[in-house]
Order: sequence, then C-alpha cells, then structure tokens
Amino acid sequence: IVATVDSLDAYPGLLELEQNVPADKEGYFLEVTNDKIIIIGREKIGTYWGLQTLSQLIDDINGTKVAVGARITDYPLLRYRGIQDDISRGPITKLEYLKKIVTTISALKMNVLSLYMELHVLEGVGKPGEVFTVAEFEELVEFAKDYHVEIIPSIQTFGHNLIFLQIPEYQKFANSPGSTSVQLDPTNPEIYEFLDEVIGRYAAVSPSQYMHINCDEVWELSQGESGAWANEIGGISEVFLEHLLKVIDIVNKHGKTAMYWNDMPLNHKEIIPRLPKDSVVVNWHYMESASIPNRLKPFQEAGLRQWGAPGLSNWQMFFPAYNHSFYNVKDYAYQLTRHNGEGILVTTWDDDGETLFGPNWFGVIISSEAAWRGGKTDFSSLKRRFGDVVLGSSGKEVSSLIQLFADVTNYTSINYWKAPNSNFNADPFSDLDLYNIGERSQILIDAEKQAQALLEKIQPTKNQFMIETLPFVALKMGVFGRKLQMTQNVIQLVNEAAETNNKDLLLKAKNEIDTFIPLIDEVEKEFAKLWLIENKPYFLDTVKSRYDKFRSTLVQRSKVLEYFASSDIAVLDVYEMGFPKISQ
Repeated sequence: IVATVDSLDAYPGLLELEQNVPADKEGYFLEVTNDKIIIIGREKIGTYWGLQTLSQLIDDINGTKVAVGARITDYPLLRYRGIQDDISRGPITKLEYLKKIVTTISALKMNVLSLYMELHVLEGVGKPGEVFTVAEFEELVEFAKDYHVEIIPSIQTFGHNLIFLQIPEYQKFANSPGSTSVQLDPTNPEIYEFLDEVIGRYAAVSPSQYMHINCDEVWELSQGESGAWANEIGGISEVFLEHLLKVIDIVNKHGKTAMYWNDMPLNHKEIIPRLPKDSVVVNWHYMESASIPNRLKPFQEAGLRQWGAPGLSNWQMFFPAYNHSFYNVKDYAYQLTRHNGEGILVTTWDDDGETLFGPNWFGVIISSEAAWRGGKTDFSSLKRRFGDVVLGSSGKEVSSLIQLFADVTNYTSINYWKAPNSNFNADPFSDLDLYNIGERSQILIDAEKQAQALLEKIQPTKNQFMIETLPFVALKMGVFGRKLQMTQNVIQLVNEAAETNNKDLLLKAKNEIDTFIPLIDEVEKEFAKLWLIENKPYFLDTVKSRYDKFRSTLVQRSKVLEYFASSDIAVLDVYEMGFPKISQ
C-alpha cells in the first residue's frame, strides 16, 4: 500500500499509522512485514522517497524478490541535496550519461543536479559538437521531472572564462588585453547584453527557480579595465559588487533566483551586508573542516540564504581522495544543519580536462547519505553498504577496494601543481621530482595487483556501471608505479654511466625506457574507451595529445641514449645527455 496522509481515509485500517509520518513534506513511514508493505508519505514526494528506500531493502534470493523486514520513520535534514557536474573544462558529459546520473541520485534520495558551464560551452558561442545545447538541457530537464530531480543551470559570468575570451568574436569582452585574460570586463556594457541573452536562453527552458551565476576566484579585479575602474569607485570590492548585482538583476528579470559562490564576498567582507536577501550564497570550501563554521556564520548573521558546497577532491586525480573528501562532505552537511543551511551541492571538477566521472560514484553515495542525514554517517559502514546494498555484491571486498584506492591515491601526487594526471604524462627526466618519490613505485604496483584480485571477487548484481572505471584506476596506478620505477633506474644508470664512463649502462637505460613505452598505449586505449562512454568526443584528442607527447618524449630520450652509447665521445656528461644529475 502506497498512500499520502491526505488519502488515508481510503484506508481506514491505516489511520492509526499517521502519527508515525514525519511532519516534513518529504517525510515518510515505511513498514515491511511478512504479509504487507506500507508506505505513507506526508506528501507525494515522501511516498516517492519511501519507494526508493524500499528498493534498497529488496534482495534477490534464488530468483525470488525478498524484502527485509523494517519499520522506518524518515525525513531529510537538508531540503536541497545535490551534485554538480563540471561540463566545461574538457569533458562535456553525454546526455544519456547525465540521465544515468539523474536516475541514480534520485534512487539515493538526492534532488538536485547542477551543470557547471563556462561561456564557451553554451549554444551559440562554441562550435557544434563542442557545446551543451539548449535542446539537450531541455530534454534532461523533462527527463529529470519524473525522478524529482531539479536541474540547475550554472553559468560562469565573471572569471574562469579563458577559452571563451580566446574566441575572436568575444575577445572584446576581455578585462585585460592579450590571450591570457580569464575575466570579463565589467566596464563593457555589451557584456551585460550578452549575459542577458545567454541567461535568458537557459532560463526559458528551466523550471528550476535557481540560476547559478558563479563569480568565484575573480583574481583580475585589480588589473586591466576593472583595475582602472576600481581606482574611480572605491576599490576592487566595489567593482565585484557592482558586477554581481547587475548579473543578479538579469537573473531576477528572467524570473529566477540567483546563486553565487561565497569566496569573493568572504575576501571582501565589507560587501556582505549589501548582498541581496533574495539571492543564495553557495558556500564552498574543500580543506580542513574546523573552518567551516566561520565561513557560514558571516552570511547567516547577515540574514542571507545559503547552501554548502564541499567537494569530492576528484580533480586532477586517478581516484578521488576519499580519506579527505568524506569528512569534507560529512562535516559540511552537519554544519549546515546548525547554521540554517538550505541545501548542499557537492562539487566535482575537471580542472585538467581528463577527469572521468566514474570514480566519483562512491562519492555520490557519501553525498546522498550525508545530505539526507545531516552528516550522520560512517565511512566504514558506508563502504560496506556500497557493496552489499548498492552493488548487490560482497561489501567486504568493495570496502577493501575503495579503501585501497583512497589510501594509495596520495602516492600519485607531488603537490597541488604537480597532481596525478599531469604527473602521469610528464617528462620524468626534466627534473628530479618523480625520481625523488621513486620509493612509492612498489606500493603502486602492488596496489594494482591487489585491486585486480578484489575486482575478480566483486560480481555486482546491480549498478555495474558504478565500478566500470575501477579496473582502469588500478591499471593507471600500476603503470604510474612502473613509471617511477623506470625513472629511478634510468637516472641512476645514466649517472653511473657518466661517473664510470661505461656506455653499456646507457643501453640498459635505453632498454628500461623502451620496455615502458607500450604501457602508455595500454592506458591511453582504455582511457579513450571510458571517455566515450561518458562524454562527447570533444576534447578527447587534446587529452590523447598529452599521451602522444609523453610517448614522443620517451622515444626521443631513448634515441639520445642510443646515440651517446654508440658515439666516440670520450667523457660522458649527464647534463649533456639531457638528464638530471643526482648528488652522491
């Protein structure tokens, strides 16, 4: 029996159960006994969420569907529970894959998907095939309605527009002359006409009340046209506020409520009291949890509406840093319930243009439970339930696999600017950075073997797509480990060859490189296959060119070693051969 409180008169025997239904409009009561299943929602949305919970209680035992006995009273602690997908900086997610995200987050009782779009991916701006069209957006919106998921358009309207400003037609909008400006020129009135047009285009097909206008990390304010204007009107904080208010007015004109990031107002706290009360601050922070309350309080005290925006720390990674991001999401959700937060928007970013969405699925699980329960979740329990409940497979092996990747992912990074994806294709002999972390190589090689063994034991009975990228993660970690190993061996051999004038050692170094090169092809081939499952072909060639460059670099290094090994040069020199020298 599925009913709402208002319809209980049709079920006299259920009237006494109304007291078990939470007052919250999304709340529901679910009871599973030997002879019946009852779901009563405060409103229809409550019954829908109750059905999603019921689906998690159903198991297949020898071909028979069996529901676990339960008596549940449930409601969310945050009204809006969302995921953001970055479809701007490389991957433009296919419509069909976005639909998969919608159905999956809905089954997990999340109700928001926001699409981050820099101006170059908007229809009418970028080239065909390199944009997310209005028709695609509209189709996604219509599809999502049946799953009670709100699609929020997120258009970058100030900074972060490097690619857009390199398009000849739009270079006139750049804040600073040249090809490196990332910021729109707030002194150019044509910009606001342009933003009115693009915002209106997406607002017209979006039933959501919200329009995210971003305006984060606007670091050019003191430069170019905005810098000159700042000198006239009282500083860069005034420039930022003027632009923000103009864009908010445009959004309001199209019948929407503007959302924007918190970082610029936090950097210029004097403008916070002047921010409009009918807009929404989206409060992002990806670092330590202790500072979250201090980031929420200024907006709460000013009477402003706000959402929180933790991140999955997936950007530039082989696999998200879940040992960190679990607590970022969990603690943000908890603090939002203490500071009048209306919702949570968990972010994924594609900073380097080659981050796949697939490894984020466990992060979606984290986000759903943290958002619904206000941060009351446990990492160990969640990893097991990802296997047992979501995949219908062994929770023990799934938990071990997630933890293995989460532990090892830090071994693929040097620092923020030398992150895993860039390290993978970097010239290993341009400096000693990769050589200096060579001791990590065996850890990564062993992790690949351990992951492969676990994956053989994991046989999902549902949601197979959630782990289809994990064999690739294992492969890339293992090959990166072999790269570190090769790097150490080659640099040591070249240095020893120069020290002893033994040219045979150069041939051994050449062999190390030649043996490694085919592994690049293996990783690239698997990556391209997964990319085309998730994304449009656009930008794949750019990413593949990084593999090509890496391959060519190693081929050239191999030729150099062969040349010096066969030359009649009397004294070998490490620097002359183009390799870094290690201190003895």
